[in-house]
Amino acid sequence: MWPFLTDPPSFVQLVVLISSLIIGLSHILQPALWADYFANLRERGRAGLVTKIMQVELWPALLIVSLHQVWAGPAIVVTIYGWLLLLKVTVGLLLPNLGMASMAIPERAPRSFIPAGVLMLAIGAAAGAALFWPA
Repeated sequence: MWPFLTDPPSFVQLVVLISSLIIGLSHILQPALWADYFANLRERGRAGLVTKIMQVELWPALLIVSLHQVWAGPAIVVTIYGWLLLLKVTVGLLLPNLGMASMAIPERAPRSFIPAGVLMLAIGAAAGAALFWPA
């Protein structure tokens, strides 16, 4: 085991660091890929919305909310991200029309994935800072 993995929050920080960097770079370098993915989900209607929520958003939200309640230093970014993602999941499942509307935005502007990618890189950087330079 790596010596910097000392507790559940550090495990979550490593997972968020790796996944955010990969997803963030992908959003920046391949926005059309993500636009196609969301267009495909949108074509499937509400079933596509549920698929997106259950496969892409729910699991990271649950992992962070259940194992990463750190409210100090750069780790707070990861905690807030987890809670906001859980809120997004909840809204999408309880108010599916809002969830469907949010899936249409990238279809109209594939380059809208680039700022989302930058945000993911920032979340990954915060996770890395919390992991390697804890408060």
